[in-house]
Amino acid sequence: MRRLVLVRLAWAIPILFGVSIVSFLLVRALPGDFAEQVAGTMPGATPEMLDQQRKNLGLDGPIWQQYWSWLTSAFGGDLGTSFATNRPVTTELFGRLAVTAELTLIAAILALLLGGTTGLISARLRGKAEWIVRGLNGFLVAVPNFVVATLIVLLAGLYLPQLSVFGFTPISEDLLANIGSLLLPALSLALAISATISENTRAAVLEVSSQDFVMVARAKGLRRGNILRRYLIKNSMTPVITVAGLEYASLLGGSIVVESIFNIPGMGQLLFDSVTSRDYPVIQGIVLLVAVVVVLVNVAVDIAYARVDARVSYE
Repeated sequence: MRRLVLVRLAWAIPILFGVSIVSFLLVRALPGDFAEQVAGTMPGATPEMLDQQRKNLGLDGPIWQQYWSWLTSAFGGDLGTSFATNRPVTTELFGRLAVTAELTLIAAILALLLGGTTGLISARLRGKAEWIVRGLNGFLVAVPNFVVATLIVLLAGLYLPQLSVFGFTPISEDLLANIGSLLLPALSLALAISATISENTRAAVLEVSSQDFVMVARAKGLRRGNILRRYLIKNSMTPVITVAGLEYASLLGGSIVVESIFNIPGMGQLLFDSVTSRDYPVIQGIVLLVAVVVVLVNVAVDIAYARVDARVSYE
């Protein structure tokens, strides 16, 4: 297992290096830069003032030189200084990271519970229950999560006025209020992913149900509950773990819009604001941090394979 972790972490180095190059080039492909954003708010700004602003921000050199300077600093744990706030990017990020991590964790739990339960119901009950579940899954997959988030805001505002739709309560102030402020945003993130998990759970359970060891367990007269827990669910988890690991990246991507809709001060909202203002260091820091999280989640998925399925070996 230790060898598996070390190999996966070694592979993460070229992956993160490639992500850093792509993110660095893409943000600079956006029209305009932070200096032009500032100049637009200053009446009477001259080209000389614009050039001086770029020099102060380190945007006047060749792009390869800018990248090398940022990369060497990033290796030392310094992701630069935000153009907008003049604060270290690490300070900006890690305050927001805890909020986004909590939001995506709640969303992941909801998605697993909803997807696993509906998928199991669809596979076991069949008939009308299967058609209803699959119809809802098709609808949730087709509708973008920002539309779902908007509908949740409208419905909660109209029919559940006692719920706090907008705003965020820090966990240090009130734990229950903190979870309550993240519940609706997490639900809007989780619904589409739960549909994917549901469909994969259904397919996995149906496949395992036809295996010989399940037939033998039924022939021995074991209770349905024991067959379900010890044979069906356990042996159906491998594809579900795969999907859950891959979909976690979708949670991080979807949080950008959802956090903006619900006014949650996480990394998604910070990324949205940074792209608008062309705050390059913050954008690059967020993309790199998200890439690290996705790599670590994939490593965790590989470890979960070996724990759940004895046939999987990485030695």
